[in-house]
Amino acid sequence: MDLVTKNLVAAFRNEESLPDDLQDSVLFEHFVNYCVVSANYGEEFDLSDIHLGGGNDLGIDGIAIIVNGSLVTDQVEVDDLSGVNKYLDVEFVFTQAKMSSNFDGGEISSFFFGAKDLFATKPALPRNDRVKEKANIIEAVYEKSSLFKKGNPCLRMYYVTTGKWQEDSKLLSRIDNEKETLLDLNIFRNVEFTPVDARTLQRLYSKAKNRLSKSITFVGKVTLPTLPGVQESYLGYLPVDEYLKLITDDGGNILRGLFYDNVRDYQGDNPVNKEIEDTLKSDERDLFVLLNNGITIVSESLSITGDTFTIEDYQIVNGCQTSHVLFNNKELLSSKLQVPVKLIVSQDTEVKNRVIKATNRQTPVKTEELTALTDFQKSLEDYYAAIKGECQLFYERRSQQYRSTSGIEKIRIVSIPNQIRSFSSMFLRLPHQASRYYGTLLKSIENKIFIPEHPPIAYYVSALALYRFEFYARRRLIESKYRPFKYHLLGIVRMQTLGIALPAMVSNKFEKTCKPLKDILEDEDAGLGTYQKSLEILDELLKGDYARDRAKDASLITDAEQYIASSVKPS
Repeated sequence: MDLVTKNLVAAFRNEESLPDDLQDSVLFEHFVNYCVVSANYGEEFDLSDIHLGGGNDLGIDGIAIIVNGSLVTDQVEVDDLSGVNKYLDVEFVFTQAKMSSNFDGGEISSFFFGAKDLFATKPALPRNDRVKEKANIIEAVYEKSSLFKKGNPCLRMYYVTTGKWQEDSKLLSRIDNEKETLLDLNIFRNVEFTPVDARTLQRLYSKAKNRLSKSITFVGKVTLPTLPGVQESYLGYLPVDEYLKLITDDGGNILRGLFYDNVRDYQGDNPVNKEIEDTLKSDERDLFVLLNNGITIVSESLSITGDTFTIEDYQIVNGCQTSHVLFNNKELLSSKLQVPVKLIVSQDTEVKNRVIKATNRQTPVKTEELTALTDFQKSLEDYYAAIKGECQLFYERRSQQYRSTSGIEKIRIVSIPNQIRSFSSMFLRLPHQASRYYGTLLKSIENKIFIPEHPPIAYYVSALALYRFEFYARRRLIESKYRPFKYHLLGIVRMQTLGIALPAMVSNKFEKTCKPLKDILEDEDAGLGTYQKSLEILDELLKGDYARDRAKDASLITDAEQYIASSVKPS
């Protein structure tokens, strides 16, 4: 391995809090998975959700299944996304990582054979549990093939070594033949094979670490007058292909994180979205620029060279529904179609919040809902920022907010989806729903989370408990068999420490009640002791059955409550 790649892998180990004694080959597999999946998926993800590892892995080191722009790790997420969006657009990303410098034809053929066996109706090769989980998700995807509006799934295969790709004609011929064997299955719209050498891998890692930045050609614009709290602002229109550059990653997937500051997730085929789609499919599509209210973009910084605008660290604060409909119908559209756009450059949080509220007030969203997703989120971010020291966490209110910040361990970054999952697991008795698509989970609890009267400590403590689980698990102080039950453990940790019943979260008593758990989790040794007791309780409940499906059992948290109430005194 060359010196540059070796140093990048070492930096990656520290950022991901991976143990020092992790085998070099396994560390390299994680590194490759991070680089490759980041090139196809623009949001944060858990390495353990990608890595297959160990024997009987079909010669595949990593699998990412991306459905409608979301990385799914459970069958129930496929159901949620198909229910919300009423379609499925699917991509499979496979990796094979070799620390050697050779692009070996036999190894490449084995990679293809393993992929083919994974999709076979009668597989020939043995599979480990992680491969079986991926196969179950794949099966759930193909069971809904009637929703493949854009065609069958796409398969992307990356074979990575530390050497140099030489465009060997014999290897290229073999790869073409192997691709044909997969296409002959008639279950993919296309199969891509990408050889990745050391230099390409270095570029992928560098790109994954950079802040979100896109360049567009913005000709049809007017500059707005100087405004307080705003560095620059423009009003105009973009050809649809230029706009799509802003909302898609290099893999062609929609960047869902761009819409975190928006008040609603994509609503699927509702009447308004259907009307937009009908316009795009009609002879009146060129009138779109007049018929649509437009897109509002707020950016942290902007550089301009002529008509080329390079936008960094930006959000789509209004236009989530329009953006998704444009993306879903992009094959039908030509550059003649214009999208009305408002671009605002500001680092002032209050200005951003006012823009979000004003631009979304035209839609049937209550003012209090706007407040919950703007003012409360900012106050929560401030609360996290005020806690320094060994247990400092970073609340990522905006997608990729800390991506380019060096020295921050990934497990310390709390994304909004993970905040929703940890809070609902610890305080709303919903750990069995944590594997759902987070937008569906949020919709089911929208009146119980991010309430202005809620004390921030509840959110911080639930995220701190999740951080502690990852901290202990990555140091092998918690066995990997418990990983599917990490959200149940959040609830058990809370119950065994504070008791089953809690005062109302909006009461003055709640913060005082919650503080002992915060104190325990902030102490590494005390937190480990608490987790060990929780693992003993979980062992009693599971009775040796650690299958991932048990984590979806709603009765498990009820059984934990009864067990704790009958045999464990709050500490």
